[in-house]
Amino acid sequence: MEFKLILKKINKTLTEEETLIFDAWFSESETHREYFYKVQEHYLTAPDTVDIQKGWGEVSSKIAPKSNKAGYWKYAAAIAAVLLLGIFVFVQKPEHPVEVTPEVVETNAIEIGTDKATLTLEDGSHIVLEKGASFKGENLTSNGEHIVYNTTPKSAEVDKPVAYNVLTIPRGGQFFITLSDGTKVWLNSDSQLRYPVTFASNKPRHVELVYGEAYFDVSPSLEHNNTHFIVNTHEQDIDVLGTEFNVKAYREDPVIATTLVEGKVLVTSADVSEQLVPGQQSRLHIGTDQIDISEVNVSDVISWKDGFFSFKDKPLKEIMLVLSRWYDIEVFMENEAAGDIKFNGVFNKKQHIENILKIIENTHEVKFETKGKTVKVK
Repeated sequence: MEFKLILKKINKTLTEEETLIFDAWFSESETHREYFYKVQEHYLTAPDTVDIQKGWGEVSSKIAPKSNKAGYWKYAAAIAAVLLLGIFVFVQKPEHPVEVTPEVVETNAIEIGTDKATLTLEDGSHIVLEKGASFKGENLTSNGEHIVYNTTPKSAEVDKPVAYNVLTIPRGGQFFITLSDGTKVWLNSDSQLRYPVTFASNKPRHVELVYGEAYFDVSPSLEHNNTHFIVNTHEQDIDVLGTEFNVKAYREDPVIATTLVEGKVLVTSADVSEQLVPGQQSRLHIGTDQIDISEVNVSDVISWKDGFFSFKDKPLKEIMLVLSRWYDIEVFMENEAAGDIKFNGVFNKKQHIENILKIIENTHEVKFETKGKTVKVK
């Protein structure tokens, strides 16, 4: 059952057909009933500043969650993130998940990530972009949180040599850009994108994800004389007609992961090509031509774009790597065995890292020691 039906039940907006679906789920087990009452309780006491429908809808609307035994905990983690600002986690090691609600820690020695980037123009000059600072160039404008490029010029300028800009997102940053063809790109921490200031007429629209992670909402080819949109990384190309997808290609990662949300894409490395359908993820193993295809929960993969960390069966060492990029911290795994323990949880990115570490600590599986911008896993 889709989680949105629970919210519609609480708001008394179910249709007759949805009521039948909800009633069947509700009567199925005591676990379902207890979960519904818990969600209802938190929903009714949630702060007014939290847009619950929007928060869940933006993450899940692209692909309906699949029914499975872990579904209850997936939904529980999601609602905890939206309602309780991320105060929910359980560890995979025990037979049953452990839910914890720790005290909120107010310390903020480590800063929360924010919108910031460095724009490198075609002449080599660097422009620092950050919240509250605006910039206007010949072909672009920025309010410090978003760059918008002008529509591709016509006629006289169409034969000019293609000029490129580079947008670099530091650790502790994120940024949003609208390219000259209308394509929207969300860039995660520690990422770099190289792209034309304007795209050449009647030629494929090429951009390069130099490293990092990006979510693309590509302007349809029908609006651009049927020209394809191609995303290059250091070992693969993604050929697009007009669609939405996520690419994760960090320098330290052993694979490049491409996840399709809508439409279709063709992933190519050397002589190997794979076409994806929505809900699939390709994983290209660096240094080889091996591409593995699997079904994934898209909402988990793209949650970063909508302001959440979503960890499902993730080893602690991978969780700490994600946190290190967003909070710009150094992590030392003194307890290497703890790095392999798998956790599940969803956290709001707009909270202090101390809260997240305390939540994980309350599983009694690991301890953290924080000094300045350094976190040790004990």
